[in-house]
Amino acid sequence: MAERITKIRRVEKPKEQVKQENLEEVTSAISENKESILKAINLVSALDDAKILDALSGMVKGRGVIANKFATELNKEQYTGLISNMASLVFLLGDLDVNDLSHVLNKVNRGLRVANSANPNQKTSITGLFKVLRDDEINRGLTYMLNLLKGMSREE
Repeated sequence: MAERITKIRRVEKPKEQVKQENLEEVTSAISENKESILKAINLVSALDDAKILDALSGMVKGRGVIANKFATELNKEQYTGLISNMASLVFLLGDLDVNDLSHVLNKVNRGLRVANSANPNQKTSITGLFKVLRDDEINRGLTYMLNLLKGMSREE
């Protein structure tokens, strides 16, 4: 009869063979991703030319100091309102209808341009106001503003 196996030994590859396999794996990965690697090298080179790598390296080395200064600055009294209202502001931005808001803001910008180009010393009389109301554009604008005020005053 054969002897009983009491010790299992793994077949170990020689270090040179492991090195050679690793080198072949890296070489094939480089070959397959040549374009991406060249782009990454160009990007790193551009960052180095702009001295951004030096700045980033300094930031990483001094991250504790930077984080401490940032936290100290944010703890100042002048930023408490900003920090407490930040979440509400983000949710408000989510509720806005950007297309409608953009349309209204474009009209406001046009109105500001016209108002800034008008004579500031000009006075409007009651009869002048009635004459102006006959202008279709002004009447539409005034009606729009009145409807805006109505909409703002209603409860949902």
